[in-house]
Amino acid sequence: MEKIYIAGLETPLGTMWAAASEKGLVQFSMSGDLEGFMRELRARIKAEYVENPDKFKALKSELDRYFEGEKFVFEGPFDMRGTPFQVDVWKAIHSIPYGKLTSYGGIAKQIGRPKAVRAVGNAVGDNPMGLIVPCHRVVSSDGGIGGFTGGLDWKRKLLLQEGILPSAKDKSETGIDLRKFFK
Repeated sequence: MEKIYIAGLETPLGTMWAAASEKGLVQFSMSGDLEGFMRELRARIKAEYVENPDKFKALKSELDRYFEGEKFVFEGPFDMRGTPFQVDVWKAIHSIPYGKLTSYGGIAKQIGRPKAVRAVGNAVGDNPMGLIVPCHRVVSSDGGIGGFTGGLDWKRKLLLQEGILPSAKDKSETGIDLRKFFK
C-alpha cells in the first residue's frame, strides 16, 4: 500500500497541514484543522498515512521565506492528482508569479480552452494545494476579488501578504481594481 506522509507546519498564520507521496506534495491546507484535512485526504487517496515532519523540511523553509516576504514560487516537487484538465489548470496557476494575478478566463486561455471558464473555476476550487499552488492569485475578470475555497478572509490575508491589497486596516476591496496586478 502506498505511504502518504503528513505533518503540521507552524506559520505566522497558524498550523498548516501538508501531505506528500514519495513523488511530491499531494495536499496542503491552511485551515489548521487536522480532522478536516485528513477527511479530504482519505477521500482522495487510499493509503497508509504516516506522520513525518522530516519529509517537509524544504517546504517549511519555503513557507518561512514566503511569510518573511520573499517573492518566489514554491518549488515542489508536486504529485498532482486530478483529471488531466485539472492538472493543466493547477500547473497554470502555479506559473502565476508572486504579487501578480490572473483571471479564470486568463487561465482558460493559457491552457488553450478559452471557453472553459466555468470549468476552470471548478478546477481552481478543487485545487488540493492552496497557497502552494496559489489559487488565491486567480480573481474575477472584472478585477474583483472573486471566491476562494478557504474563505475570502484567507484570500485577503494572502493577497495582503503579497502586497496586492492596500493595508491590513482596510480589509474591504471596494473600489480596488485588481486587474492592474494581472500578469
